[in-house]
Amino acid sequence: MYIITVIPLSRSKLSPTLSYFTSTELPVGAVVSVPLRSKTIYAIIIAIRPAEDIKSEIKNAPFEIRKLGKVKATAFFPVSFLDSCSLLADHYATTVGSVIDALVAEVLLTNAHKIPPPLSSQPTKTVSTSSRRTGDTYAVQGDTADRHSSWRSLIRQKFAQAQSVALYVSTIEDAERLFTTLEKGIEGYIFVLHGDLSPKKTLDTWKAIAESIHPVVIIATGSFLLLPRSDIQTVIIEREHGRGWVTQRAPYIDIRHALEVYHRAEQRTVHISDSLLRTETLYRLAEHDIYEGSPFKWRSISTAQETLVDMKVYKGAENNFRVLSPELETLITRSKQESTHLFILTTRRGISPSTVCADCETIVACTQCSAPVVLHTSKDSGRNFFMCHACGERRSAAEMCRVCGGWRLTPLGIGIQRVEEEIRTRFPDIDIFKIDSDTTDTSEKTHAVYNDFIMRPGSILLGTEMALAYLPDKIDHVAIVSMDALFALPDFRIQEKIMYTLIRLRNIATRSILVQTRRAEEKVFEYGLKGNLSDFYRATLEERRQFRYPPCGTLIKISIEGKKDPIAHEMAEIQKLLDPYTIDIFPAFTASIRGNSIIHGLIKIEPHTWPNSTLVAKLRSLPPSVKVKVNPESLL
Repeated sequence: MYIITVIPLSRSKLSPTLSYFTSTELPVGAVVSVPLRSKTIYAIIIAIRPAEDIKSEIKNAPFEIRKLGKVKATAFFPVSFLDSCSLLADHYATTVGSVIDALVAEVLLTNAHKIPPPLSSQPTKTVSTSSRRTGDTYAVQGDTADRHSSWRSLIRQKFAQAQSVALYVSTIEDAERLFTTLEKGIEGYIFVLHGDLSPKKTLDTWKAIAESIHPVVIIATGSFLLLPRSDIQTVIIEREHGRGWVTQRAPYIDIRHALEVYHRAEQRTVHISDSLLRTETLYRLAEHDIYEGSPFKWRSISTAQETLVDMKVYKGAENNFRVLSPELETLITRSKQESTHLFILTTRRGISPSTVCADCETIVACTQCSAPVVLHTSKDSGRNFFMCHACGERRSAAEMCRVCGGWRLTPLGIGIQRVEEEIRTRFPDIDIFKIDSDTTDTSEKTHAVYNDFIMRPGSILLGTEMALAYLPDKIDHVAIVSMDALFALPDFRIQEKIMYTLIRLRNIATRSILVQTRRAEEKVFEYGLKGNLSDFYRATLEERRQFRYPPCGTLIKISIEGKKDPIAHEMAEIQKLLDPYTIDIFPAFTASIRGNSIIHGLIKIEPHTWPNSTLVAKLRSLPPSVKVKVNPESLL
């Protein structure tokens, strides 16, 4: 009889380890199913001891030791992976089990007994993250076409050395597009793994990767951090600035960080790349924590003519808000006449992102969750309605102000529907296609719209930010109707987000890029349209240093949702628990989907002092209803 210690794989706050008995001697790293309360979950064996050696412990245990469930595999997880997950658990103030659950696709756990196990680049008997020299990390900043050309060359070089290459991206669409970009010439030796594949397709691909005698290229999303190859020596984190790198559920892990921790522990070379790297990555480069890749660009080159239009000088009919500038109207006419393609970005859905009472200046809000509602027009009836993009509530727009009873409800801002209406009115003979989450709510619909646009030169593609993932590497003309609403967001990363969007669109445009704004004085437009990456980085770093934002400090955000008074009391108790650390408390930007209040607490820690074992232990002790995010993507 044996007593095993396991790590439960669950994102719920459980005990870090559990104990069970079994009659079979099992290896460390095996995946097993274990009973927990009224259900069964997966777990990983981290220790096994003969029961006769610990009789007194068993007899005096304050709990009953239950029988082990079904064994799914033997030694499925490399010890180096478990060591890395332990480091990540400390960093994100969570359990090892929740980290593993976030980083390993469920289809692998379910079928662990059927498929080849993930392979370490090092002998498992000698793996220890504390005793091995880690691999190096390189930063690669350059235009998309240049980066992809570099990856093709690198793949040929590694294949000649009998080595495989792994490329990680944050979204399924990025994975599919990168596969299409790189597959020419290496057909049969390049594979894709992501969460949209069927279980059968995933397992077949996994086995093909494991069984290939020839080196391979693997393009994967973050839930496939582990791979069944021991010959991988090069790992690429592509488009590190993209959306979707941070898990949306607890423990809110930054997949980029997790990839680097594990693969550097495996002594693999890691490349972090994008057209504009994050401020955190560039800071690490300046501090010589990572090295400069080749080629590295501090100025983005583009053949497109840049135009910044100050919309404050233009007024529409009867002195109203004007959506299209004369310059954009000229560009639309030119694109039609020359049978080119024009993409127009707007950052908001609907007609207007907010509506305000002109009498009392109250913003029209959702009755369920208090978030600002967005004005839309029904395709069927042609009537306007308000929609909450937080909880989905819809109601007629034929209402008066609920505060003062005034009828002068005024739409503010520019949504994609409003842009579409303006263009159709001014240019009724131009084909218009649209990509946003209201119109193209599936990948199939989005691809169909994009293909129709490409097949019709002289047409216009309207899109929100989600359309960027579907754009080709090059397009004739690009225009941004307005990004001004983003400046109102109280988020320390917003300038960087705007800059990245400008750089990305500037790289795509071959003939012209036009930006409309009522904030032409913002330096980010000058940096972005001129491709001046170095000055933007210096200005951003100075601001981060002033307020101790990452990378000049570590932020820990604590969030509680509920009724206003109880959560205020709970946050006060948390303040006492975390003493002597100072917590800045502030309300969330909007209420929750359920209409509850949300309160945040923010702790700022000096750089290079995290994780602190005492603070980590206190954060782990917080109840499951309290969310803890380390270096969050947003403070909203």
